[in-house]
Amino acid sequence: MEKTSGHKVVVFLSTCDSVDFHYALLSDFLWSFSPADEQNCSKSLIDCKCFRLHGNMSQQDRTETFLEFNKQSSALLLCTDVAARGLDIPKVTHIIQYDPPGDANAYVHRVGRTARLGRKGEALLFLQSCEKNYLSELQKHGVALEEVSFRDIWTRLFKQQKFYSTAENNLLETHPTVLNLLKSLESFISKQASMREIATDAFRSYVRAYAAHRGDLKAIFQVRKLHLGHVAKSFGLSDAPSLLGKSQSKKRSRDAKAMKMRKAKKRKYMRPAQMGE
Repeated sequence: MEKTSGHKVVVFLSTCDSVDFHYALLSDFLWSFSPADEQNCSKSLIDCKCFRLHGNMSQQDRTETFLEFNKQSSALLLCTDVAARGLDIPKVTHIIQYDPPGDANAYVHRVGRTARLGRKGEALLFLQSCEKNYLSELQKHGVALEEVSFRDIWTRLFKQQKFYSTAENNLLETHPTVLNLLKSLESFISKQASMREIATDAFRSYVRAYAAHRGDLKAIFQVRKLHLGHVAKSFGLSDAPSLLGKSQSKKRSRDAKAMKMRKAKKRKYMRPAQMGE
């Protein structure tokens, strides 16, 4: 998008909270590829207009976003599956499925947003190592994908920015630029209470959505296979929050208190014979 114009990218995420988090991040987070130039050369992660679209937005906001995104020649749209069907979004050049869809049919509908009316388009699907069996499910529906090395993508990106390490790094997460990005991201989120709240909500909703896969996909997307600490870092959090939000914690506390009172009341009115038994 920096080299040429005319790119319209749609990124699919699993939850409304995740869309809100990434939208806030891409709108406000400033970063430099080089730690030495961080003070002077920090800039947004993307150099184009960014939009969001999900089911928790009002109908008016969704309509305005849809129309405004359609007007742009180059733009990025972060969305849930609310944009996978029924919306005619013209001239979409790239579909990025950052979170895999719940079934193969949803994958087809998502990808169907691009390469329309004889135009060219590209689709990219992110999978973790523990999720690779998802490819077999797609193959059952005639979908064959070509694997792209994430390391190769990062290497090209580093070279494009003229900042990359010549040292050998067996693990991508130990690359100096990756470490710099994670550190900057965590610092940005930790200093803003509103961003911490958005990131925490996004983390929790992501895990809940992950656990909600049904049918054959439940064997592939298993929460117990997730490293929750790594998931937290992907949302810019230094530690994994409790999976219960404040409202859920309060409800559980009320339920436990009510149960305790019922048991106490029952013991109080038991006859001596019952107590002996």
